Amino acid sequence: MLKLFFYTLLVFFQSYVIQDIDKHQVKNLLNNEVTVIDVRTEKEFKEGNIKTSFNLDFQKREFIDSLEKLDKSREYLIYCASGNKSRKASHIMKSLGFKVIYNYKKGYKDWIKD
Repeated sequence: MLKLFFYTLLVFFQSYVIQDIDKHQVKNLLNNEVTVIDVRTEKEFKEGNIKTSFNLDFQKREFIDSLEKLDKSREYLIYCASGNKSRKASHIMKSLGFKVIYNYKKGYKDWIKD
């Protein structure tokens, strides 16, 4: 019974590793020391991106190798075009041991609206 309690507690605390955020929260985070990663293709990135972001193409074979080179203790904001790939990338990052991941749930398409 005690084991079950600790596993439940572990799952509860891990759920805060990935936080889905909206456009307003992204703007606030850009003023902090958060590292911004665009997981779209290089072509999409060159056509427009969120300032200060760098590109790690989710579809490339070396995506995970590139993630493993990053400091897992830093905070990361992840985005793609619509939030789908960034959500998947966030889960990969979580499994690799990253501590704080912000997923821009509506992505770059939402960013360029207005």
